[in-house]
Amino acid sequence: MSVLGAIAYDPATAVSKATTAALAMTAIDTTNLRLTVTIPASGRVWVELQGTLHGAATFPQILLGALEGSTVRARASAAGLLQGNAAATSMLTVVAMIPITGLTPGNSITLDAAYGVETLVASTGLKYGGPNNATANDAFGAFIFAIHDL
Repeated sequence: MSVLGAIAYDPATAVSKATTAALAMTAIDTTNLRLTVTIPASGRVWVELQGTLHGAATFPQILLGALEGSTVRARASAAGLLQGNAAATSMLTVVAMIPITGLTPGNSITLDAAYGVETLVASTGLKYGGPNNATANDAFGAFIFAIHDL
C-alpha cells in the first residue's frame, strides 16, 4: 500500500472542534486538511485519520471520515486509545481507517477530513495543534489525514 497523499497538520495554536452537540459529518478544515489524489487502477483507496479528544473524564462518541464536497465518501466510528486514567486533562487518541471503493481509475478526487458527533459530552473537543512548550494540557499534536492506494 503506497501513500497517495498525506497531511500531518499541527498548527502552533491549538484548535478545538466542538463535540458538545450532535453534528452531522462536517469538514474539519477545508484549507489545511484537504487532499486531492489520483484514483489508482484498482478504483479503491484507504483513508486514515487520527486526532485527539480532550476536555472531560468521559468522551463523546464521534465518527471520523472523508467528504467530497457535501457527499460523505467514508465514515467510521473513531476507535480510541487512552493512556493512563481518564481525567479532564486526559487525551484520547482517536483513529479511523476506512476503504472507499467503486471509484473511477485515473480520475482525481478531492477529500476533506471530517467528523460527526453521535453522542455528545459537555466540555470536550476534537483537538489538534498547540504550542511547543512545557505546559501540560495545551498541546495535542498533529491531526493526521492520509490516503493510500488499496
